[in-house]
Amino acid sequence: MEGEGTASGVIMQSDNLDITSMMTWEEGIPRPQWELIESWVESRDDFAEGWNIVCREWLTQIAKAVDPKFALAESDEFLILAPNSESAAGLNWFAEKCWVRMRNVLGSVAQPSSKGKHVVVAFQEADDYFRYISPSFPEGEHGSTAGLQIREGYSHIVLHGQHQWMMENVLAHESTHAALQHLEMPQWIEEGLAQMFEHDMTGRGLLELDAEIAQRHKRYWTKHGMDEFWRGEGFSRAGKVQELTYQLAEILMRLLVEDARPRWFGWVREPQQRFFLFLQEANEVDCGEEACRECLGFELRDLAARFLGEGDWSPSL
Repeated sequence: MEGEGTASGVIMQSDNLDITSMMTWEEGIPRPQWELIESWVESRDDFAEGWNIVCREWLTQIAKAVDPKFALAESDEFLILAPNSESAAGLNWFAEKCWVRMRNVLGSVAQPSSKGKHVVVAFQEADDYFRYISPSFPEGEHGSTAGLQIREGYSHIVLHGQHQWMMENVLAHESTHAALQHLEMPQWIEEGLAQMFEHDMTGRGLLELDAEIAQRHKRYWTKHGMDEFWRGEGFSRAGKVQELTYQLAEILMRLLVEDARPRWFGWVREPQQRFFLFLQEANEVDCGEEACRECLGFELRDLAARFLGEGDWSPSL
């Protein structure tokens, strides 16, 4: 890769670091040995820039392995590898926009997930994407996926899409996961916020609620109970279960976000502060029940009942 880059532009070179001896190769993809690399980074004075140097070379090696036409774009917060320079630059601009929006909405609840810049690897071909993420998925049946925030090693986002708008949808979603990685919140909260940010940032795929959708949810959760929702199992199920689980997570989070809006032209921020505390205290062990009760003043069953109506919506703890 050749050329020079500027902030928010496309760069086509790395920093003369050869980390190939610290990589293994699986499915034709270079896999960094992060323990070895971390020792090199820790020997430097500029810790964050050391990770950025490593990441530039890592992404360069991925491009060589998958398609030399791939381009690398870099800005203040992001390093993004995409199928071409136009796509890389566009995703870079959009990623920065998402990060600013998340910090505005979630404040200090949103935190960087990486030791250096956020890394995004965007594939156009689904085969390349699934080849890349295969070590992160055990064998078995899984729901569909167009993107993933990989938390092992150096936290980063990987996605695929035939069109730029598809990649933007996934990037907004997975960027939310990256910003919340430091918390131990239940999956229904994290996925609900990710769905909300994806739809709000792109204006696409907005869920239009009507009586038919509400009844569909009521029938399903009444018949099967809500444990697979509260515990997060439904997010990885195939078919209808996954769809309903994602929908319900977004619906419940939108209810909470609406409750948390500052009152009286932004002067009264107590509801927002209680909501932020709920996000920080919610724990996957009890599905967020105690945090909901202590921070928001009601139980999870009460939240579910606001959409589903009366029923036995409590998690089995």
